[in-house]
Amino acid sequence: MYLNYDEILSVIEDGAMANTSTECVNAASLDIRLGDSILVETWSDYMRPLDYSKRDKLCMNTVKLSPAGYKIRPGEFFLAHTIEVCNFPDDLAALFRIKSSMGRIGLEHMDAGWIDPGFNGALTLEFKNMTTYHDIISRPGDRIGQLIFLRGKPVSEEQSYRTKGNYNGSTSVKQVGYETTSSKV
Repeated sequence: MYLNYDEILSVIEDGAMANTSTECVNAASLDIRLGDSILVETWSDYMRPLDYSKRDKLCMNTVKLSPAGYKIRPGEFFLAHTIEVCNFPDDLAALFRIKSSMGRIGLEHMDAGWIDPGFNGALTLEFKNMTTYHDIISRPGDRIGQLIFLRGKPVSEEQSYRTKGNYNGSTSVKQVGYETTSSKV
């Protein structure tokens, strides 16, 4: 069962969500904001098929977002991190969904937005500009999506993401593989 407004306020007060505001709490979700860095897929002289079993990384540039934002080109794929930081207990999970206003301008979340019990850190999210003709400006602090919280029976310590998760403790955007190059936009 999803958590409602009052229950989400309790999640924040209990410390399961940090760097957020009560202004971001909705009737059944918490607005999630874009952090200040993104990884943007780029072309390289050394292009090859990616092998998931080897955890190959995409060739990506790190972009530090300025208040003016960064133009996401049509078809462009990028990874972003959240301002909000999770510190989930072993009985709390969440589902990330893109805000409908973002979807209506053509920004798509790649639907990898499940947060397991025990996760702690900033979220890394996967996006693509699905438009054919329009750039989409992304700025730090944009309300990019929302978390829908679910509470269940606690998972065991061995099964908790706290014990076996790969991305615990993340403070910025993370990907699966290549070194990145930096640029400030």
